[in-house]
Amino acid sequence: MDRKLTDMEGDYRTIVNLLTDQIEFANVIILNKTDLVDANTVGLLKASIQKLNPGAKIITSDFSKVDPSEILNTRLFDFDEAQNSAGWQKELEGGPHTPETEEYGISSFVYRNQKPFHPGRFWKYLNENYPSTVIRAKGLFWLASRPDDAINFSQAGGSSRLDRAGVWWCSMPFAERISYPSFVHNKEYIESKWHKTWGDRMNELVFIGQDMDKAKIITDLEICLLQDSEILQFENKITFIDPFPGDI
Repeated sequence: MDRKLTDMEGDYRTIVNLLTDQIEFANVIILNKTDLVDANTVGLLKASIQKLNPGAKIITSDFSKVDPSEILNTRLFDFDEAQNSAGWQKELEGGPHTPETEEYGISSFVYRNQKPFHPGRFWKYLNENYPSTVIRAKGLFWLASRPDDAINFSQAGGSSRLDRAGVWWCSMPFAERISYPSFVHNKEYIESKWHKTWGDRMNELVFIGQDMDKAKIITDLEICLLQDSEILQFENKITFIDPFPGDI
């Protein structure tokens, strides 16, 4: 709080999160001082950056010597495209996995499950057992103790952030939901994702890392989910509302 990085109200990102956001938003990235490390390290760095931002042009340099034509007046930057350039977004869309990144053990995957996380176990996992092999993680999840809230999870390196992203459609009365044009316009999509028990609530988390043990991460996350025997503990908090009464 005492070393605020930007003047944006409510922006309390750490330095590592801010730098990661910049890498994911850029369309040209200069990797400087490559003369100080070996070729394998340069390859690893380029693979990591490419995984964070698959569409970015990566330029390597020594002493910041870069051909000005590579970075000045290129007219290549597109704001709308940049907003969707992050590797975690491409992963959600089912983008291809490039051999260049996998050569260095850089990989990614999406974890999806509609069951809620148990608040205690998930908190313990994030604070005590979260794998150090994860470089970047991003997505939405929900807790059995806070079923109305869609919670944003953002992790970059050793820094992580949780904040409320909004509410799930199923937490709103139908009359209120139908007043939103975005709800009506996406009726078919919402119906296709709707679960008869959990509504549109969803854990959807992207993990990007080096030498990740995907199977173990998934197993650990499954353990954090609310088990069937625990549902009674939270049933007074979770309400189940049909997306379109009488429609599906």
